[in-house]
Amino acid sequence: MSSDSRDNESTDFDARFAEIIAQFDDDPLDSSALDERPEDTAPEAKPRDAEGEPAPALDPPSDPLHSLPTQWRMPSTDDPPALMEDEGTYEPPPPAPLPAGDLHFWAILTAMVGGPLWLLYLFLFDRYARPLWWVLACATSAAGVVLLILRQPANRDEQDEDDDGAVL
Repeated sequence: MSSDSRDNESTDFDARFAEIIAQFDDDPLDSSALDERPEDTAPEAKPRDAEGEPAPALDPPSDPLHSLPTQWRMPSTDDPPALMEDEGTYEPPPPAPLPAGDLHFWAILTAMVGGPLWLLYLFLFDRYARPLWWVLACATSAAGVVLLILRQPANRDEQDEDDDGAVL
C-alpha cells in the first residue's frame, strides 16, 4: 500500500478550510480572539529590557494626532480651519458677450472649428474625394492658426491696467 503525500496535504487544507468556515459568522470587530493566542506562537519577539525580562507594555495614546510632532503642515486642533469658516459663496461676474462686429474673431472661430471638422468629414465619409478638397480643408485649418497668431499683441512687456489675464 503506497501513501501519497498529496492526500495528507489535501486533508490539511480541508481542515483549515473547515476552521475558516466555522469562524465565518464571528464578529470581525471582536478582539477577544486576538488575546487568546499563546505567547510562544507570537509572530514577533516581544521587546526585552536589560535583564532579559519582557518589557512592560505601553498603553497607546488615546488620540493619535496628539502623539505626532507639531509641524507646519499639521492642523491645529484648537482653532477651526480657515477653510471651514463660511464667508458666503463666490459668484463670478457674468461672462462678456461674444464680439458681434469683430470679423477677425469670427474668422478665427470659423477656421479653427470648421477646418478640423471638414478634415474629419473627408476622412470618415469621403476618403476618395479630389485632392483639392483635402488641400482646402488643410488650408482652412492653417489659416485659423495664422489668424490666431496675428491676433496676439505686438508688445507683451507693457502691462495694461484693464488686463484681466487669461479670459476663457
